[in-house]
Amino acid sequence: MVLRRLSAGLLVVVGVTAGARTEGALAITQGADTTITIRAASSTLEFTPTRVSAKAGTRVRIRFVNEGTLPHNLVVPRSEDDIDALVLAAYSAGETGYVPMDLKSKLVGWTTLASPGESVEVTFVVPAAGEYTYVCLFPGHSNSMLGTLRALK
Repeated sequence: MVLRRLSAGLLVVVGVTAGARTEGALAITQGADTTITIRAASSTLEFTPTRVSAKAGTRVRIRFVNEGTLPHNLVVPRSEDDIDALVLAAYSAGETGYVPMDLKSKLVGWTTLASPGESVEVTFVVPAAGEYTYVCLFPGHSNSMLGTLRALK
């Protein structure tokens, strides 16, 4: 991942996916109120921690550290009801790190695909109070790589 400063306060995150450099504005940020680190380790298909909390309306940076042996991403859908459609669409979204960009209106935030040993970040505004599932959309991972973002009042 490459961070480039465009102007005072604006930062563009440029990602690396599947071994090839893909430049594009993946996230434009003006800093974050808090940073939460989530990890994947060894060959287990799980996030650690599986539950995180942040205050609704604040800017949160999720730093995803892939210490595992497989590639992963971290995607936060707006609704748990959308996960099945996102999983199906992800199979055809290899060029975008298995994040179906044609359904990005259904997403709160997402990372690029992190190869083993890589770290990626995404910054977004925490949605309204409630619970939001985060999931890995790499094919075959979504059944067990799930966690919960709890948005607090």
